[in-house]
This record gives sequence, structure tokens and C-alpha cells, in this order.
Amino acid sequence: MATALASGNFNSTVSPTNNPLVARYTITVPDGSQVSIQFGLTTAYGTSTWQVDAPTGGGQVSILVAGMLASTTYHMAALIHLRTGTTFGDSDHTFTTGALPTEHLPALSVTANPASGTPCPGVELVNLNPMAACVADLQGNILWYYLNQADLLQDGHPMPLRPLSNGNMMALITNRYTKAKTPYCVLREFDLAGDTVSNQYGPREIDMPTLNTLLLKVPTHYGRTVQVNYYSHDFYPMTNGHVILLCQEFLTVEVDGKNTLVWGDALVDLDDSFTPVWVWSEFDVLDVNRHPYEWLPDHDWTHCNTIEPTPDGNLLLGVRDQSWVLKLHYANGTGTGAILWKMGFEGDFTLMRGGEPDPNTADWFFAQHYPHILTSANGYITSLTVVDNGNYRAGTYPNPYSRGLIVNVDEQKLTVEVAWQYPVTPDFYSYWGGNVVQLPNGNMEICMSRPLPAEPTPVHSFAREVTFHTQELVWQLDITPPYAYRCYRIPSLYPGVQW
Repeated sequence: MATALASGNFNSTVSPTNNPLVARYTITVPDGSQVSIQFGLTTAYGTSTWQVDAPTGGGQVSILVAGMLASTTYHMAALIHLRTGTTFGDSDHTFTTGALPTEHLPALSVTANPASGTPCPGVELVNLNPMAACVADLQGNILWYYLNQADLLQDGHPMPLRPLSNGNMMALITNRYTKAKTPYCVLREFDLAGDTVSNQYGPREIDMPTLNTLLLKVPTHYGRTVQVNYYSHDFYPMTNGHVILLCQEFLTVEVDGKNTLVWGDALVDLDDSFTPVWVWSEFDVLDVNRHPYEWLPDHDWTHCNTIEPTPDGNLLLGVRDQSWVLKLHYANGTGTGAILWKMGFEGDFTLMRGGEPDPNTADWFFAQHYPHILTSANGYITSLTVVDNGNYRAGTYPNPYSRGLIVNVDEQKLTVEVAWQYPVTPDFYSYWGGNVVQLPNGNMEICMSRPLPAEPTPVHSFAREVTFHTQELVWQLDITPPYAYRCYRIPSLYPGVQW
């Protein structure tokens, strides 16, 4: 066996897929082995996929090779890692990628500042509204993208797309902001070739009519039945295989003594068969008479944009039009959905500065995007990152300004204090969208979707990596046309692999 393997006598092929930037490498390997594919512009390769286990008893393994430039010839060869610890190499194959599509993808350009350091390694995931999601290298070259023809026929696009721990991707597809007359929404899991995957329950996708039929059997804790009008802005894949899906719900309720059609939000917990098992609605727990922002003309009441689990098994929800971040009683799927606290202007927390209450209410975040847990301890959140878009900032309207923030949080004392902000200028404004994250090298990355420092109309979005302490520019990705909903660095297109 070892002699045959060493001589490269493998039954292996390389074939194209539905994505012109992705190849399918198929090889027959022995029992107990693991396979990865090395690829590059020469036989020195230099880039690798993750390792895939051989089937029980040995047999055929198929690996999608992604992360290649368009219209380029690549060399690739499998590495077979035996259970004995020995590694053998397959013979070299070549594969020529196709061209990028002429529509639906942005133009990307990069500015680097080597004097401030080296960018954090990896690739950049770019979520757009309303174009296709894509992944680029740090030179701005698109290495992967997702386009689905059925979605395009309905003016649907990912908003957002997330990598999964199993090597697949998942996307919330919506036409909410494409002016399409008929709503179209799908939650879908797919592989790097763009093919929808299945599990024991069938294809891993659920459209809105199917979800609404299932929701008739799953009321909220308060007895209401939710009917979804759009999938909206975010979802979160949980470690138990469930997905928390954020949706918009339009409901006629009494506001100021008049029946009014109000745009609110709901959460749906889908199990691994994409069946709803827990449902939450803002109409159960929030005051519809509080509407500080974007109430007219459409009565856009809450406009949530971010959902993620908290360390103690509850949920964190970003509610843009209330300028609040909410913590909801989820209790790992058994909770009531009650609001445990409201963070933000006129909420439950005290804003601090230098250990004392901050008298300047304008220092709060307003109309925020992407509140994200940065650190935690003993089940409590200790810091968050958030984009403070600043719309209707208390005390400053009509002159808002935007910032990326880190805020220190004390959940027990219900205090918040701004620990870091960028940019530190009153004349920068990004009307909506964006995110801020801390990278593994300690730098900060800030995406701004609609930057308006001077122009009356934005010409681009940007993602910017800056040093933490001195806030010097290290790397910037300009995205044309706008709008980039979220951008952030991922290690590679494969779980556990750093490029």
C-alpha cells in the first residue's frame, strides 16, 4: 500500500463546478486517512484547503477547492495523511478558473500603509446591499462569490452571508431593499460551489410562505401568532444546529388612538430541520408609542439589524430605530422572551465617563448597527463593539456624526462606558450600516456603509483596519458602488485554516 501511494497511483480527477472560481477535486483514499488539497500558481502551491476524512472502509472523497483568482490557471494536488502519520502526495493537476460575472459584483480597491504595520492575515468577507456577497484577498481581488439564478429572478440577494463551522455557507436571501413588488425571502445553506446542501430532513432552505405556514402552530410565549412579511438583516447559527432568524412583521395596532400599520420585528428559532420551535415578537414586549426615529412615513418602529447569543444562554438584539440594544430571556430556547435590559439612551443603563455618570447624552450610540460581544466573564458581557451611526443623536440634531465604538459593560451595576472610538471627529457621518470588530492581531476593523464626510451622495463604502492605540491606517478596502452592509476578516474559506 505504501509503495503504491508513494508512486502517486491515485484515482483522482479535477472538474469544474457551478461557480467558475471553484474546482471539485475527487480522489479515492484508504480507510482512516485524511485528505487536503494544496493549490497555487506553481507546483510550489502555497495554499491549502481543510482536511476531510475518508469514508469508513476507504473510498472516494470530494473536496471543493476555493480561493482562486478569476481567469487563472492553478496547480493542485491532494495530500493524503495516513493514520500512521505518513503523508503522501497525489500527482499534480491543473485547473483554469473562469471569468467573474460582469454584473452583481462590486469593484474593489485597496490602500495599504506598510509604515503602520502588516494587515491581519486572512481574506475579507464583503456583505453588500443589494449586490452579491463576495470574499476578496487583501489586495482586493475577488476569490469567491455567491450568485443564485433563482434569487436573481426575484431581485433577491444575501443580507447577510455567514461561513459555517461545517465548511458550508448560509445566507439570508431577501429582496426587501430592491423595490421588488413581491416579497421573496429564503434562508439557505450551501457549499462553496453554491449548491444547496441537504441533511436527513431534506434541502437546507426555507422560504417565507413555508415558514409562515409552520408559524401558525408555534405561538409566542404571550400567545400571539407571528406572520412574517420579510426575512430581515441577520440570522445566527447556534452551536446546537439551530438558527435564530430575524424577521420583519407588519401589524396593525392602536397608536395614539388610531389603528396604524406598524413595521416591527420578530425572532424565529429554527431547529436542524428548519422547523420553528421558539418565536418572539416585539409587539409583545415593547411600547409601540415609543418611536424616536424613522417613524414616518412608514411607521418603521424598530428596524432590528443584529442578533447573537449571550454567554448566559440568552439573546442580544440590536434595535436601530429605538437606539437600544436589548437582552432577551431566551434561556437556551426555553425562555419567555421578556426584556432583561435595555441598553442605550433612555434605557436601563447609566452612561459613565471617568467613573462618574456622563451628563452628555450625545455620548450614547444612536441608530446603531452590529452590536457584537467582544469580551465576557463569568457569564456576563464585559464589552461590546458597535457602530454608532448617530442618526437623531440627542442634543446634536440636525448635525449627527458616526463612530465605531468599544463600550465597557457592567451588567450587574447596569453601567456602560465608552472605551474606544474611531474616528474621533464630529464631521464624519455614515447614515446606516457597518460593523466594527477587533482582529486577532489587536487592530480594529471598521466598515462604514454610507460614508458622507463631504459628498452629498456616497461614491463608495469602505472597510478600514487601524491600529488600536494610535488609530493609524494599516489597510483600507474601498467598495464601489456602495453599499457594503458588513465587512470583516475571516481566516480563510475553510474552518480551522489560516491563509
